[in-house]
Amino acid sequence: MQTLRELIERHSEENSEFRYYIKHIDEAEANEIAHPDITIECCTALFQGVSKTIVARLDPPEDPKAFADGSVQSQVRAALKCLAAGDDIIEIDFPRRAESLVQIIGELRNQRGDISHGRAVPKELQSDRSLARLVLNLTEAIIRYMLASFFALQPERPFVPPYDDNEAFNAQLDEDAEMPGKLSYSRALYDQYPEDYMIRLKEYTDEQEAMSADLDAIFAAEKAE
Repeated sequence: MQTLRELIERHSEENSEFRYYIKHIDEAEANEIAHPDITIECCTALFQGVSKTIVARLDPPEDPKAFADGSVQSQVRAALKCLAAGDDIIEIDFPRRAESLVQIIGELRNQRGDISHGRAVPKELQSDRSLARLVLNLTEAIIRYMLASFFALQPERPFVPPYDDNEAFNAQLDEDAEMPGKLSYSRALYDQYPEDYMIRLKEYTDEQEAMSADLDAIFAAEKAE
């Protein structure tokens, strides 16, 4: 599920909370051979968690409890509906047809899950590695499509240069702010309000360029004399 992990990491700056799902991805892959049913449970959890988040962000349900208690298929359907409403060019027909696959994955979890439902041993039904691999591949493809569509609906984060690239500017901000102790105003501004940081940085850069131009003019005049 490396491509899904990479998609989440690429958007982690503006959507850092989605990194929460990486632990589900790691656990799903780690149990593929030894505990295939745990892998299937993790995949179901991914479908549920991602769908709930998308719905909560784009169109919160009138009855959150009823939505949370619904089937994984109904939650995925609601998330896809939200994505389609947010972008009329989204290719939604294929993933909607994939709802039946999601339903099957949810049924496998209900019938064979080792964690969420607890099983007496020996288990009567147990999935094999090939089925777990198939579920992994389907989960990666569908959720990657859902998240890529969701991220595309988010406003792009303005470019902010690395904090350490502007040491003189940061030092001036900290000096002007006079914050107590080891607190750094420039770092807090950079992390929490990047747009404001960029506005202040542009003002600082413009001032430095104007000063440099004035000095160049003075030196040129002195040399002409």
